[in-house]
Amino acid sequence: MMKNKYVPILEYLKKEKLFDFGAYQVGMLERRIENRMMKTGIKTLENYLFYLQNNLDEPALLIDNFRIHVSEFFRDSLCFEILSKEILEKIIFEKQQKEDKSLRVWSAGCSYGEEAYSLAMLLNELKLKEKTAINIQIFATDVDKEAVRIAGLGAYANESMYNVKVGLFKKYFTEKDGKHFIVPEIKKMVQFSVYDLLDSHSYAPSESVFGDFDLILCRNVLIYFKLEHQTHIFSKLYKSLKTNGILMLGEAETPINHYVNKFKNISNNCKIFKKIQ
Repeated sequence: MMKNKYVPILEYLKKEKLFDFGAYQVGMLERRIENRMMKTGIKTLENYLFYLQNNLDEPALLIDNFRIHVSEFFRDSLCFEILSKEILEKIIFEKQQKEDKSLRVWSAGCSYGEEAYSLAMLLNELKLKEKTAINIQIFATDVDKEAVRIAGLGAYANESMYNVKVGLFKKYFTEKDGKHFIVPEIKKMVQFSVYDLLDSHSYAPSESVFGDFDLILCRNVLIYFKLEHQTHIFSKLYKSLKTNGILMLGEAETPINHYVNKFKNISNNCKIFKKIQ
């Protein structure tokens, strides 16, 4: 149950159709409100509500604070190494054997795009190594329109780059005015769009048409939602993933409820699962 003292603030956002907090973990919302209060120097919830209602910029700043964007290239580098060497190589090999010319990936909750571009670099390297003409489609979605806009620009500061290997850095980035820009070859591999994982009218982003993904990454997204809404999101991931398709979750996330028996953990070090039924 939401603590009464926070309800007026969240109800105001909901009433103004700015943000519906119903699906989110209560503790996270409370911490984010308190964080904004500290940044504005406001001591009481009553005064902060007044400030929220009378300062045009504050609602957007508070909502942006709810949407956590912790993102960098090859975040959890070991997991990306395993993904590249053990998972993606196998997927491409099996597709070559079947003469299947399409590989479809969904980065669900893509934030500012580093995860999707990291995948694009790895897949392009494997494509060149195997000398295959496979068509790689990467769909990257986030509920935050501004995050999606920034992702589409493909421009990053130094702090996003720490895990990028030298060879990939030299090959796939150009530098201008202190920013690192994704080269067009990689940029065109990723299609960014706004998509709400809680949308009840679809099980995959419309840009992908029919889902049928070989690989889905949904990392550090589920932890921010209540269990019932995690189940709803899992139903989407399950429906949109091919049989034997791969699902990669965040370190604190695992399949839940009846989905536990529909996935098999295929890595001892990372939360990587295969859809088995």
